Amino acid sequence: MCDTMCIMSGFSSDGLGYFAKNSDRSPNEPLLTLRVSAMRHAPGTTLKCTYIDIPQVEQTREIIICKPSWMWGAEMGVNDARVAIGNEAVFTKAKRGKPSLIGMDLLRLALERTGTALEAAKLIVDLLLQYGQGGNCGFDKEFHYDNSFLISDPTRSFVLETSAKNYALAEVKDAYAISNRLCIGTNHIAQAGIAPGEDFARSYTEPIRSYFAESKQRRHQAECGLQPTAGARGLIEILRTHEEGLDGKEFSRKSTGSVCMHAGGMIGDHTTGSIVLTLRERKPITLWLTGSSTPCISAFKPVFWSSSTPPLFDDAMQSLDYWLRREHLHRAVIAGKIDVAALRKRIRTLEQQWFAQEEQIMSSDNPSPDDLAALSASANRDEQSLIDEFYDKDWQMLSGKNRYTRYWRAKNERLGLERA
Repeated sequence: MCDTMCIMSGFSSDGLGYFAKNSDRSPNEPLLTLRVSAMRHAPGTTLKCTYIDIPQVEQTREIIICKPSWMWGAEMGVNDARVAIGNEAVFTKAKRGKPSLIGMDLLRLALERTGTALEAAKLIVDLLLQYGQGGNCGFDKEFHYDNSFLISDPTRSFVLETSAKNYALAEVKDAYAISNRLCIGTNHIAQAGIAPGEDFARSYTEPIRSYFAESKQRRHQAECGLQPTAGARGLIEILRTHEEGLDGKEFSRKSTGSVCMHAGGMIGDHTTGSIVLTLRERKPITLWLTGSSTPCISAFKPVFWSSSTPPLFDDAMQSLDYWLRREHLHRAVIAGKIDVAALRKRIRTLEQQWFAQEEQIMSSDNPSPDDLAALSASANRDEQSLIDEFYDKDWQMLSGKNRYTRYWRAKNERLGLERA
């Protein structure tokens, strides 16, 4: 389960486009942050996706993705043409499809193969109609679902919702948020499985699973923050949002109804990684990445296409180690070993410094790639020092016998045993 959102350049007060997503998955499922280079492929070659092979294209784009460690596809990412995509699990009336392309495969294929948001939406539709969608998407349990997508570039954004091979496509005019539910009614510009003007969400929503996902509450939290003045800082705060009454209790009980999702029970996942993008049309884009779970206690570090510093990696094992180190800190917070208020205060202080430096560099007509790379490297060093300072080797030492502590004690015993 996840939450994805965007603000259009024509709606934002600074004329820039913004995109953000929290990836909510099993708390022990590492979310890797990887750069994948552009590549040429010999004609006639095939590509192995998560479950099936499909024909490869001769040229793929460079992409930056956040992907679950075990699958080929990605939860969210952006390509060198400044196209950003996030996907959501949606629960529909469609019968379970046989293993084929999963939503994360469709997302990565669109990033690798297209140059605009509209092209990406059209490609996902074409692949969906050709191959369908299906296959287990769960890390430590069976979890099957259909998918919706928010697809943005600096000038246009689209919402694509699916149920098996049926779909509806709508264009975003100002700001938009999607969660784990169908939300396109009659406002679609293209569709399959319904007539023009027919309500897609009403036709295909499976109500029970959609209700218990608490996606309506989370989508409302996001929509309240999608103001013209929000910018990247505002989107980060949305990704850290907890449902009413949870603050101060977020490390003692689960919260499926929070954009910053906290696991701890039978239903619900955990936010395993986060991204915020500033999608500039003529200047470099900025990626604000955690490379770690639990955004309410994670620092969003600035990364640029010209930089090659953590939390961005070319090597999956290095990204995994980075994620696990920070996950140990999160588990130490649950165990009561860390002063959460002090940690958050330090993170906010660092982020304020990084934002000020990023804004200064971007104020130039031609931002220096060297200055951007230096900022990214400096932010990495600052955050690594913070992690080292707060790290506690007794991160597994939970006390108590209630359901919440039993849940996390079991997760701690398995953490890191299933590697990328």
